[in-house]
Amino acid sequence: MKKTIIYSALALVVFFISSCSTSKELVKTEPEKSAYEWYNEGVQYYINHNYKEAEHSLSMINQQHPGSIYGKKASLILGDVYYSEGDYLLAIDEYKKFIELYPNTKDAMFAQYKIAMSYYKMMNGYKLDQTPTKNAIENFLILLDKYPNNPYKDQVYDHLTECVKQLYMHQLYITKFYYDLGKYRAAEIELNYMAKHFSNLNFNDEMLYLLASVYDHLGKKQQALNFFDELKKKYPNSKYVIRFEKELNKAGK
Repeated sequence: MKKTIIYSALALVVFFISSCSTSKELVKTEPEKSAYEWYNEGVQYYINHNYKEAEHSLSMINQQHPGSIYGKKASLILGDVYYSEGDYLLAIDEYKKFIELYPNTKDAMFAQYKIAMSYYKMMNGYKLDQTPTKNAIENFLILLDKYPNNPYKDQVYDHLTECVKQLYMHQLYITKFYYDLGKYRAAEIELNYMAKHFSNLNFNDEMLYLLASVYDHLGKKQQALNFFDELKKKYPNSKYVIRFEKELNKAGK
């Protein structure tokens, strides 16, 4: 019985050793290429939309030639590869690496633009977390501050407008949440935040209605009437005008 166990154990050892040998033979060893060859190959793969191969070739530069100037340049192309694949966090990391290495180049401006665009692409709906929206705004503003004559200005202003509107809708959504729960103090805090941070926007009819209604519920009658007057003036046919008038009549005001 003992001999049988020993023979079985030896057989297993031989099997694992042979398996390991076979596995080693199956491991693909990368050919030695110059940093330029890897870089050129990666760029060509990227141009042809072969992103996985592009990622591999560009990554091989630092593996075989650490510290090479082509490895540094590869960060920008790698950022584009990840961006094209929709891996925006990885793209942001590569673009940031490039900016750290080449802060005063024209390509650094492009990298900053792509960082902002990566956050912009990651934006959620207005009911969800707005961290990507805030990061997009921050990085678009960095781009405009550092490179006021950048060629992307028109697009940047359009994207900024969209980002601000989304934050506005998010705050309005939170305000309505508190309002519907009857938590008027919390709703007032959110409204005050909106009035402070979105003062350059024309508040829509729903926002003006909430301002009037919340202040009315809090007993701040004059403020409520001021916002109601603004609501009637700007949106005379709005359903919220009728709604607030009903609230006033119901309360006998």
